Amino acid sequence: MYLESKPLQQRLAQVEALRDVLTSNGRTMAQGALAWIWAYSNRTIPIPGFKSVKQVTENAKAMEFGPLTKPQMEEITTLMTGKYE
Repeated sequence: MYLESKPLQQRLAQVEALRDVLTSNGRTMAQGALAWIWAYSNRTIPIPGFKSVKQVTENAKAMEFGPLTKPQMEEITTLMTGKYE
């Protein structure tokens, strides 16, 4: 069955590992994604979507955390290029 395939399980493991990095220091996943963009390039300005005031507030609060650190960015690179058994 597709849901039990090894590639899918590997990707799910990557997502969970990424979640740990992106949500570190109390960030939400959305805030972590914004932090990744800020850390990736100082010339890139994310324009996050929103459907509610709560989401606007969450997006704005991401600025309090700032970009991911260099070690966090390196960990993400390792996670995305690594092999999961």
